[in-house]
Amino acid sequence: MEMMFLYAMLKAENIIKSYDSLAVLKGVDLEVKKGEIVTIVGSSGAGKSTLLHILGTLDTPDEGEVWINGKAILGLKGRQLSDFRNSHIGFVFQFHHLLPEFTAMENVCIPGFIATKGSKKEIRKRAEELLDLLNLSERKEHKPGELSGGEQQRVAVARALINRPDIVFADEPTGNLDSANARELHQLFYKLRAEFAQTFVIVTHNEDLAKLSDRRLLMKDGKMVS
Repeated sequence: MEMMFLYAMLKAENIIKSYDSLAVLKGVDLEVKKGEIVTIVGSSGAGKSTLLHILGTLDTPDEGEVWINGKAILGLKGRQLSDFRNSHIGFVFQFHHLLPEFTAMENVCIPGFIATKGSKKEIRKRAEELLDLLNLSERKEHKPGELSGGEQQRVAVARALINRPDIVFADEPTGNLDSANARELHQLFYKLRAEFAQTFVIVTHNEDLAKLSDRRLLMKDGKMVS
């Protein structure tokens, strides 16, 4: 599907980050339009995951600023920050981090309950719609231990989408999947973009996923080089 990208969903300027005396990010600038799928590639240690965590408010830079949908986010603290993160940002990681004692349905609903975006009935309806979209409607009452790796990751994607986030950050989302499940997850991202104009920023070593994205950005030694 051909997309028209109208405005910046994400903007980052001069992101600098060091740990002790090690400079990890050395002045990174980035802009991502609404509905874009952008992949960030590079060797281990290039700073990809550190950048993603800063963009997603899981870490803070030493210098720089990040805007999501026009709102400066690095000045947010405490409850204000956690509320913004839960309502506007979705995360998908290499390891799904599902809660083992809860069913797929319950895992998907939890961020919605925390954000109180509608009644519990409305949140469950949204979760059912997402699980159906991801071909998991028959697995919704299963716990993570009863699901395959690919199914667990799709549940994690549904969880990331439950609050209708402005942007989804994915850190090596196919890194723990076999090639068939990785390919299925790639297709899912594009289906979500086509249906909802969902914006994705994805850190990956998977060149197949990177080549399919709207833009493939290369990081090297803490800088964006392409």
